Amino acid sequence: MIDFEKLAGENIASLIPYQPGKPVKELERELGIKKAIKLASNENPLGIPPKSKEALMNFLDELNRYPLGDCYYLREKLSKKLNVAQNELLFGTGSNEIIELLIRTFVKPGENVVSFAPSFSVYGIIAQANNSFCKWVETDKDFIVNFDRILENIDDKTKIVFLANPNNPTGTYFSEEQLVSFLDNVREDILVILDEAYYEFVDAADYPNSLKLMKKYPNLFSIRTFSKAYGLAGLRIGYIIGNSKALDMLNRVRQPFNVNMAAQVAAIAALDDHDFLRKVIKNNRDGKLYLYKEFQKLGLKYYETQANFILVDVGDGNRVFNELLHKGVIVRFLGPKLAPFIRVSIGLPDENQIFIEKLEEVIGG
Repeated sequence: MIDFEKLAGENIASLIPYQPGKPVKELERELGIKKAIKLASNENPLGIPPKSKEALMNFLDELNRYPLGDCYYLREKLSKKLNVAQNELLFGTGSNEIIELLIRTFVKPGENVVSFAPSFSVYGIIAQANNSFCKWVETDKDFIVNFDRILENIDDKTKIVFLANPNNPTGTYFSEEQLVSFLDNVREDILVILDEAYYEFVDAADYPNSLKLMKKYPNLFSIRTFSKAYGLAGLRIGYIIGNSKALDMLNRVRQPFNVNMAAQVAAIAALDDHDFLRKVIKNNRDGKLYLYKEFQKLGLKYYETQANFILVDVGDGNRVFNELLHKGVIVRFLGPKLAPFIRVSIGLPDENQIFIEKLEEVIGG
């Protein structure tokens, strides 16, 4: 009998893969519920931009062709929007592929990456799959990032520091002053990767201007995505901004046609749909203020968010998650390390209201 675990190696065999949720329709069938509300995956409740939908419909007849391997037109448009050079952009199938490209390109077996915890588990999963590992540095009370502790955990085999800002799953953020202090003290040969998947939702005045800081710190990069504010999660398209010489190394590892053409077309159109983006940001801001108020009424501790989700302490996250599930509301339980919490995505006004009604039933019951 073939030992496939041995063939793969210990680093792969011991991996715990990312667990996706079941399809909503399957959950409805299993639980005998109708019209379930999904507030679990930080998706855009307003759907996709109307201009993207129109562009996709007009492009259907060209899907027999291979995509543009360098995202030519999207690169051209986004570089003008961000005021960066075209060779300072590289695209991937969501931010996940960008993270994988960074680790595959710059982290050799036995070397490490560093991030704070709790944060995006994919950093550790990809590092381990690459015969490397992630050093997780615990945050302070209320999930405040301790940059001094991160510096203490960097060693001569550290190649990358991943900093999610705003952070998933907490929604918290760190300021430009904190980031600059860290950049001034970290070795210049260590890549500092800001994972800014939710940056469009940020309204904090002291949030870092990463594009400005890159001009002073060539080891600083930003990963962003069209999955969240632009509503294109199903098409999987993200990008990294940073030093052109570093991105040239990533480009040598990148698959030739990694971003499909439908994603490119939709993203180009999304950049022009300013009305849609304004509506998304307003819905998110109004929604979080409503949820804050309702959590206060219920006496629940929550963390003010700079993203499109809220982390809230419900005492027993797993119980509340399961009871809400049976009432047709899907939120996210984050596992034993965050056992008291659930994470709820900010939905449409009626979805937020239904969530609160069902949560009150669960908490009160």
